Amino acid sequence: MDLKNMTRNEKMDLVDNLDTPLDILRALAKDEDGVVRRNVAQNPSTPLDILRELAKDKNEEVRWRVVQNPSIPIDVLRGLAKDEDWVIRYYVAENPKASSNLLVMQFEYEKSLREPSEDVIRALYKHKNLPYVAKVIIDTLFGDIL
Repeated sequence: MDLKNMTRNEKMDLVDNLDTPLDILRALAKDEDGVVRRNVAQNPSTPLDILRELAKDKNEEVRWRVVQNPSIPIDVLRGLAKDEDWVIRYYVAENPKASSNLLVMQFEYEKSLREPSEDVIRALYKHKNLPYVAKVIIDTLFGDIL
C-alpha cells in the first residue's frame, strides 16, 4: 500500500476504519498532514504507544484528539494536564478518566499560571472526581467565575 501517493480522503478512510492494520495506523500517525494525524489520535484502535507519541505532536488539534480518545492512558492524560494550550487542559479537566489526584495536580498547575484559564477552572470544579476540599478552595479563590 503506497500511503505517500494517497489523497487525504483515502488516508482518512483508512484511519476511520477500526479494522485498519496497526502498521498502517503507525505509518499514518507520522503523516505530514495534521488532519490525518488528528484522526489517528481519535481512533480508539490506535495503539497506546502511538497515542503517547501523538500527545507530543506540535499540532494542538492532534493533542486535543489524544485527550478525547477513550483509550488514553492515565500517564498521557497527566502529562497533557500541563499543556501550554488551555483547550487541551480543559479537555483533561473534563475527561471522565481523570483521577482525583490528577485533578488536584492540574488545579495546582492552573492556579500557578499568570493567567489561569477560567474555562479550565470551571471544568475542574464540575468534575465528579475532584475532592470536596479542592472544590471549597476553588470556590474561595475563583468563586466569581463559577
